[in-house]
Amino acid sequence: MRIYSIYIVDDHRLFLESIDAFLSLQKDFECIGHATNIEEAYDDILRLKPDIVFIDYHLNETNGLELLKKIKEGNLDCISIILTMRRDINIRNKAKEMGAQGYLLKSMGAEQLVQSLHKITTLKIGFFDSIEEELKSKDANYTKLLTPREMEIAKMVIQGTSSESIAQTLQLSLHTVNSHRKNILRKLNAKNPIDMMNYLREIGEL
Repeated sequence: MRIYSIYIVDDHRLFLESIDAFLSLQKDFECIGHATNIEEAYDDILRLKPDIVFIDYHLNETNGLELLKKIKEGNLDCISIILTMRRDINIRNKAKEMGAQGYLLKSMGAEQLVQSLHKITTLKIGFFDSIEEELKSKDANYTKLLTPREMEIAKMVIQGTSSESIAQTLQLSLHTVNSHRKNILRKLNAKNPIDMMNYLREIGEL
């Protein structure tokens, strides 16, 4: 049985220690090192040659895509996986374009993490996407909570467009626009435009 070596890049010490301890309990995965910054991580990856590299998106004043770029440019033989709290379609797409083989969310359970690693390593899939997997597990109507008109207005709202400007652009009354905004918040169980934006990102509309 093959044991896959894992290197972790994350600037949260508690998370590093927690996932290190968890992986030490697994029979087919082991943590061989970790770092909190890109420079140290890259040097270690060159030296240790891990099979898998977990990369957090947020790393102090930079982001994990910078390390992903260095790994790709160096043609290093490792499986690169973004491990983050960000449910962001744009970041997911960039990571995939830059050669990542997975985009995993830190909110997933321990068993889900192991299952995802098995799919990435054993099944040799091209790209494992936690955001897509979450959407598949939700009700089929989740991506269709808003009508086309509500979707249009929601996108304008998160861009900072006022209700008055929306009404003028779409040739609607101000009352109608405000009613749509209230319905959007109710349907999404949202409190503000940030919640709207998160929903649109989650379903791939941003």
